[in-house]
Amino acid sequence: MGTGDELVLVAVEPGKRRLRGGERLRFALRAAELVDLLALGRIAMGERAIEVVDRTRVEDRRLGNVLHSLGTTVPAPDLKGWLRATPRSLTYEYLSRLEDRKLVRVRRWRDRGGRSHHDILFVDVARRREVLARLDGEDGDPALASLVQAVGLAHVAYPGLRGRAARRRLAARADAGPAGSAAPAVRDAARAVHEQEAAILAAGLDTFSRRVVGELADLYSDFRTGGVGLGHDLDSRGWSGGDLGGHHGGHHGGHDGGGHHGGGDGHGGW
Repeated sequence: MGTGDELVLVAVEPGKRRLRGGERLRFALRAAELVDLLALGRIAMGERAIEVVDRTRVEDRRLGNVLHSLGTTVPAPDLKGWLRATPRSLTYEYLSRLEDRKLVRVRRWRDRGGRSHHDILFVDVARRREVLARLDGEDGDPALASLVQAVGLAHVAYPGLRGRAARRRLAARADAGPAGSAAPAVRDAARAVHEQEAAILAAGLDTFSRRVVGELADLYSDFRTGGVGLGHDLDSRGWSGGDLGGHHGGHHGGHDGGGHHGGGDGHGGW
């Protein structure tokens, strides 16, 4: 699973049929894709734009489509613009991926007003616990930790008094940033490239991830002040099934699980 998939698993609240994180989650998923592509050595952050430096095929179809979109966007997108253009359908894309892998089961229905609702009937609790255990371990991915913190999912990941120590460790790892422990893709890359090149890649991930999280903070600040009219979607109580959005229905494609509709870079709707 990629960073985005793991982020959605963390956001699922077992037993409550809902996904937490509100509108923050979709922007964090867009950011997670950039972090994963950087870790794979496919993109770099230039002075003003996201640069595609390697167009080699990516195994994950979703990331491959994102890479293609980045490489064909003219002019090359800057980080702020790319994140702000996050499609509202992105959260559904990731739910579809997890559903195809049988990690979640979603019931979709419409109310009398025609609004779509998505109840999460099942989540693979064992797999979710694995993600949380790795996140809290010594080799936990600091990029994922930063995104979990940015979205406000610490209490969802480690709830109650028993989770207090884990929440503190999560905050510390997020504050330390990716320099404290290279992301899994970077560690894998170290096996295939010279150690010095792997160190450069890890340093780039550190800097880039910090910029990504900084841009997310700016986006969320805009929402709270009503800058783009989405402040009401950031209720700390999170999403119910119906809060996933009311203008789409069904799956959309562009993911590595085979897809149910469409293709492209995931900009299509449900």
